[in-house]
Amino acid sequence: MKIVRNVVVVLAVLLVVLVGAAFLLPSRFAVERSTVIAAPADSIYRRVATPRTWATWSSWTVRRDSTLVYTYAGPESGVGAVMRFRARQMGSGELEIVEAVPGRAVGYELRFVGADMKVHGRVTLQSVAGGTRVTWRDSGDLGGNVLLRYLVPALNRNLAAAYATSFRGLSRETAARE
Repeated sequence: MKIVRNVVVVLAVLLVVLVGAAFLLPSRFAVERSTVIAAPADSIYRRVATPRTWATWSSWTVRRDSTLVYTYAGPESGVGAVMRFRARQMGSGELEIVEAVPGRAVGYELRFVGADMKVHGRVTLQSVAGGTRVTWRDSGDLGGNVLLRYLVPALNRNLAAAYATSFRGLSRETAARE
């Protein structure tokens, strides 16, 4: 019995330490990556500002989660365009375009159902020699669940990989259609 009690005490202390340490971790995150795509800024802008096209070029497709279902609301493109999604692996939520500057930038808010978290995203476009520099940035706050703070390093890695896939998709789509 003494051994069981000691194990329970050690586990309780370990749990308190892990939860306490989580309060010291950042609740905010920001991930940004850039690449140059050999296409005009307007061509890239049209795809990013139109949520209905994301299924053809972004990382977040049925190739990643076969249960993914998209629905759309609002205008087809630009401010107010909404893409709702539901998927077993990726969860459910919506992406709404909140900023649209033709040929220059697209801003969005990403909200997840049942999560106290909102992601602010922005894709900026800058004409450079050889094409367009595309910079993608997501930032947000993980909300009140302090245990989610342990996920920030994985979130950074996963978003960086998703950006790389999305950049390749944008490059492929703009080359095929221009």
